[in-house]
Amino acid sequence: MDLTFPPEAESFCAEIRAFLEATLPPGFRGPGTMDRAEAEAFSITWRRTLFEHGYIAVTWPKEYGGRGLTKLDQVVLAQEMARAAVPLGRVADTTSVKLLGNTLVRWGTEAQKRRYLPRIISGDDVWVQGYSETEAGSDLASLNLRADIDGDHIILNGQKIWTSRGLDGTGIFVLARTDRAAAKHRGITFLLCPIDTPGLEVRGIKTLTGEVDFCEVFFTLPTFACPSRTWSER
Repeated sequence: MDLTFPPEAESFCAEIRAFLEATLPPGFRGPGTMDRAEAEAFSITWRRTLFEHGYIAVTWPKEYGGRGLTKLDQVVLAQEMARAAVPLGRVADTTSVKLLGNTLVRWGTEAQKRRYLPRIISGDDVWVQGYSETEAGSDLASLNLRADIDGDHIILNGQKIWTSRGLDGTGIFVLARTDRAAAKHRGITFLLCPIDTPGLEVRGIKTLTGEVDFCEVFFTLPTFACPSRTWSER
């Protein structure tokens, strides 16, 4: 099996290597060799550097802040970053870029793409995932977060748990039940909700090590969310 990159990928590979050589200090061994505080500080600075040089969400269209590159280019980028022992972004980019951002690229309206995607790439908006509940972990058909349509708003009422990096988020995307009469795996809508919405409270969950990486999120009236596409349930 030939695992070498085709010629068309070589120029991008050379670009990334030149960027890394110019940006990283000699002998850099990666954030894994740092203590937690140093690694956190590095991740913030490094994420900003990646954004400023166009290495966040490189496959997204240029009109939304990406570079319009190919999936192969994304693979090249991931390999070269791994070779240099640096991350492709911050931990929250898993939910902001990979989960919400890519969903909006594929399914979002034009207005949503122009509103959210550039701010996700810049890091001005950090979106966290609101799926798990106290009695609905991976079994999302059992989720109970209520979402009632009230005119131009959707009112949320309920709780999420195990929200990774919840205290870092500026927004949370949630799955909520908008039709309680539908089959349990239906009647569910994907919603976007700013963290600073009145009635929304994020509480950190302290682990035995004293760290707070996971959170509970409580939605009490009035908590309003914006629909990701339409009012229709899935």
